[in-house]
Amino acid sequence: MKIEYLVNCLKDIVMSADIPIPACQPEDGIRFMSPPPNMPAPGTVFAGTLSEWRMLCENRLVHAQCTYLVCTNGESSLPDPPDMRECNILILNASVKTTLHKLTGLVMRRSVFPDAGQSALYTDFWHSIMDGALEDRGQVMQSLRQFPYPMHPHVACIAITSDSQGLDPLQIQEIQSSLRSFFPETNLFRYNREWIVLYSQEKDTSVELDISYPEFSRLLERHSLCAGISYACQLPERYRTMYLTASASIKLGKTLKLEPYVKRIYSYCQYNPYYLIRLAAQKFKEIHNTDNLVYLAHPDVIRLYYYDLENKNNLLDVLEAYLTNAQNLTLTAQALYMHRNTVTNKLNKIEEVLGHKPFDQRNHFLILLSCMIVKYLRSRKEITEFFPL
Repeated sequence: MKIEYLVNCLKDIVMSADIPIPACQPEDGIRFMSPPPNMPAPGTVFAGTLSEWRMLCENRLVHAQCTYLVCTNGESSLPDPPDMRECNILILNASVKTTLHKLTGLVMRRSVFPDAGQSALYTDFWHSIMDGALEDRGQVMQSLRQFPYPMHPHVACIAITSDSQGLDPLQIQEIQSSLRSFFPETNLFRYNREWIVLYSQEKDTSVELDISYPEFSRLLERHSLCAGISYACQLPERYRTMYLTASASIKLGKTLKLEPYVKRIYSYCQYNPYYLIRLAAQKFKEIHNTDNLVYLAHPDVIRLYYYDLENKNNLLDVLEAYLTNAQNLTLTAQALYMHRNTVTNKLNKIEEVLGHKPFDQRNHFLILLSCMIVKYLRSRKEITEFFPL
């Protein structure tokens, strides 16, 4: 670490600084002045009280190429420097405890972001992307060329959030290290309590990236994290859209209680229909002055919803699973953890309640979409608030 950086970080408590040595190594640990070591390594940082510093000077135990933090704790009588110009001496108006606390935070931040300039580069870039200030492709490409790692043609945004409301510096450091190990030579950074991974690859992909999803899932589980993954695209000026869809996938999955295909990995390809419904809901409310989305759903689906509500049944869930699994009885039974015969009986009951089969190919998509609309509505409020019984 450059000594000027250390002085600047402690500037609110620095009374004087004699710094002929350009660098120090607080990352290797902070040593106390007492007891003094026989031969400390160059760059070692010592912290101690004014009396301990005087003891070192009197016994000629001040070592060259080291940095000494003399904590006066408000004392006005400053010590005379030793007769040598080969060590750094910072006189601090603070206690040893306060100084060590500040240094711990500093070292942890340096461990998480070893290159402050690199961190600022990422932050400034992402700020501009999210604020819409960087939308010209040429400008975006120019910014990307300054990144530490090259960006390949096909890029997906991965937004990673923690289950915890707050993480301490040690947890942040551990997570950052794990992510960097899993995503080597990848541009990733922490922004507004999230990690943003701009994962790029040479090969085009419609759904899955060239990563091990099971291994990524285990990493997320180990650190109590969740990840949203956007589609991959070749338009860098659309990184904001990619982030919004990745982030929304996590929120939609949790709100709808719709578990991701791979634990803790909320891929946009799974939640895309619900994101479209959310956008439609926003526009619907703007045009119709109501958020009563039942008018967008097929009447058969609403009828089944109320039948389930009155009879404590789950016909609508069965119908949605049946259509999602391409009307395959075996897959539907597996998805619902039911016996095939139970599914068959439920499907017969649906036909009985409606008076016809809602399964023909002409309305397959509409019925399935309507099931999703009802699920989306139920995640926000009970539908009976829209259609009273």
